[in-house]
Amino acid sequence: MSAKTGYNVALRYTTDAGGYAGVVTWTSFPSKAEFDGWFEAGGNREQEVVEEGITEDRAIELCRTTPLRSYVAAAIDESTNPATGVVDHGRVKVRLQEVRLAFEARALDLLTNR
Repeated sequence: MSAKTGYNVALRYTTDAGGYAGVVTWTSFPSKAEFDGWFEAGGNREQEVVEEGITEDRAIELCRTTPLRSYVAAAIDESTNPATGVVDHGRVKVRLQEVRLAFEARALDLLTNR
């Protein structure tokens, strides 16, 4: 994998993020100072730092620690109309299919990279 230049940070959504709680993501900032400024200005409202100053490979590895239940909850959250609370069953079916495919790919990686 190619390395992103900059300051890589892995973040985990907290319970304040609703259905996204537990999902690990990562992003790259031009520098630690830029990250610190963003985080202190409110970037931390719904996220906590998992690790910072890491390689892209490490960031991806951390994202893969997101539990299946967190992805399922995020898929349902994304498929729910915020005004009515009604779940769009067609949309949730598509999102859950994407989750299934992602976990299938993860399982294949584990099997082939022993």
